[in-house]
Parts: sequence; structure tokens; C-alpha cells
Amino acid sequence: MLDPRLRRLVERGRSGARAAASRAIGVPLQQHPTAAQDDRPSRELVAEIARLRLQSLTSRRSVVDPAGEAVVTMTTHGSRILLAWVALESIARGDVLPRRLILSLDAPELARPLPAPLRRLVARGLEIVPAKPGLRVHAKYWPYVGAIAQHRMPLVVSDDDMIYPQRWLRVLVDAHRAQPELVHGFRVHEMQCSEGAVWPYHLWMPADGTAPSFAHFATGVSGQILPTALLDRLHAAGEAFRELAPSADDVWINAQAVRAGIRTAQVEQRSRNFPFVPATQATGLYQVNVAGRENDAQLAQSLQPADVARICADFEAIQQRRRG
Repeated sequence: MLDPRLRRLVERGRSGARAAASRAIGVPLQQHPTAAQDDRPSRELVAEIARLRLQSLTSRRSVVDPAGEAVVTMTTHGSRILLAWVALESIARGDVLPRRLILSLDAPELARPLPAPLRRLVARGLEIVPAKPGLRVHAKYWPYVGAIAQHRMPLVVSDDDMIYPQRWLRVLVDAHRAQPELVHGFRVHEMQCSEGAVWPYHLWMPADGTAPSFAHFATGVSGQILPTALLDRLHAAGEAFRELAPSADDVWINAQAVRAGIRTAQVEQRSRNFPFVPATQATGLYQVNVAGRENDAQLAQSLQPADVARICADFEAIQQRRRG
């Protein structure tokens, strides 16, 4: 925990205090000049990270539960391996724990040596696996999905730059238990259509409500739980994503869900964005996929005409409901 006097100095913007706080919690607090999104922490988030740091240093609680009802995976790359412990510790404090918690590394040299916070997590049950070269963001799920032809347990995909709330996994697991045939996520977009074509990604709106739809597009950043039927579909589709959606795992997963006849539902009435781990937004795919419109190109390559027809039919049904 941060000393109250130090916290007050941080809140006043004192650079020396901010540097001391960074050392105390093990996370940089200054935003990188090339950050694509604002990842400066609030004072409440600084205190939360301090609690996670204390947990990292002192806890011996297992990060997994043999009776858990889902597997959780994420990936990390480059310098972000130094901060991945924050997201993992936020999952490890959950009131529901996964059966397995897996971190895949996009380059084997990242494990030589592992940062101390990750070594402590491994001692508590975290699995760290190498990913094949070139998987990029698909390393988030493919090392697990590609190894199993017939899945028996749902998979929750997560991101290494998020701080998840304590109830996060419980909400996803409860949603899956109630409707195991669906994809469920905290952050869902509504894909807009006109004249039988899907609009560009940047024009989509946040989903409103919890009804399932083919026109709903879940993103892994806030976490989504994938049913076993979708995992089997992804396994069968193999590594075609390398050509069709090399930098857009969400695009590929959603396209395969629509093709498999699996709708997506939001777990709450409103779309949720959880806080960023500070100093993580200098790297990532936001600029390329969203600002650079690469999501649109990869969506066009991943969706077949029948997929688009399903999406647009469900979007029209949403519009009809709204018109009353």
C-alpha cells in the first residue's frame, strides 16, 4: 500500500513523488508520449495497483481452482511482459478462479529470465507457454485452442493491459452457465448494416442490452467467454487467420462464431471498458486496426456472404424492435 503522505503528493502532481510511487507499486505512472490511448491512472487506480503489488509480493493463494468452470488465457509481447503481472493478479484476486490460467509468450526470449512477479505467479499455478512464431495477437488463444480437437470447457480470453474487477470471471461464468450456446462479453459492439453490407468498424455503436445477436461483436479486451462449439470451430479452421486476419483476433473469432451459428450477448446492459494498466498503450494494435482501418480489411476477408447475410438480418431485427 502507498503511504498516505506519498499518495497526497502524487495527487498534487509532484514528479518526485510520482517516481517514488512508481517504484513502490512496480508500474510506471507517466503516460508514454506515443500512447494511442490515455492510460494515466486515477488516484483510486494507483491505490488498487498498490494492493495488487502487495498481493504479488506476499500471497501464496493459488491462482487456479481444480473445480473451476473455465480456462483463462492471455498473451504478452515485448516490454509488456514486465507489466503483465498486473492483469494476472487482478484475475487471481477474483471471487471465482479459472481451472487453468495460461500466459503465452510471443517470443521465447521473453522467458529468459522471467520477471520476478511472473515467477511468483508460476509458483501459484500460472502456466506460461511459448507461442509459435507469427501468431501475433492470436497467441492469446491459439496455443490452447489449437492443441485440443474436442473441447470440454469454455475459454475466457483476456488482455495483458487490463485491470479486471474481482467479479469479472464470476459474471462471465454465470452467463455461460445460463446460456452455454452463446458467446458472452463485457464489451460488445453492434455491427451496423445497410443495403446488405456491414458498415466500417469505426461507425459501429456500443451494444445496448443483453439480447443475443449475430450483429453483436465482442472484443477480448474486457474479456469474453467462448463456448466449446466455437472452440471446436476455431480448431477446425486452423491457422487461416494468418492470411485473413493476422492482426485482428476479435475479427476472426467473431467471424467464426457467426459461421457456426453462434450468437453473441453482452453480460450487462451497457458495454464496459475496464482501466488500462498504466504505461501499456505505447504499444498495441489500436492505431493500426481502428485508426488505420485494418479491422475493415480483415473483416472483409474473414466474412463470407452468408455470414454477412446473418449479421444484417439480425441487425434489421434489432432495428425493428427499436421502432416498436
